[in-house]
Amino acid sequence: MRRNAVVVADDEAIRTGKVLQWLESQDVSAYGTSDQTALDMVRELKPRVVVCSDKPDGMSFCHAVRELPEPPMVVVLSEDPQLRDDVYFDGRTVIAVVRAPVRMAALSRFISTALHIAARLDRTDTPADGRTLPAEFLFHIGRTARTVH
Repeated sequence: MRRNAVVVADDEAIRTGKVLQWLESQDVSAYGTSDQTALDMVRELKPRVVVCSDKPDGMSFCHAVRELPEPPMVVVLSEDPQLRDDVYFDGRTVIAVVRAPVRMAALSRFISTALHIAARLDRTDTPADGRTLPAEFLFHIGRTARTVH
């Protein structure tokens, strides 16, 4: 069974600590780990959301998470100025890309909202067509709304 928790996988202790503090201030169970031990933690805890960086280790972790039988939502924190905040659904995993510098309050509210949505979806019956997510979601990441198809 999925836990209403978040795993923050990042080798940068300062950023990990800030994300954990903000999530805990929103009463979210959050666990921090390095990119190298994160996949084991995700397998053990079965969190609803994981947070990682867009660095090579973080992206390797993201790809490994997407291959899990029941992948959690992935939030990728990026320092790439060419990227924009966006949310994608690839048929298996919801992936949110959030550019740094990130407003921690907005990020923690976004993650908290995602946890509540996922918990509600778990309590509803699966539709006859087998889909586990509605056709559209509207997420607010702090700058503009994005629709996921």
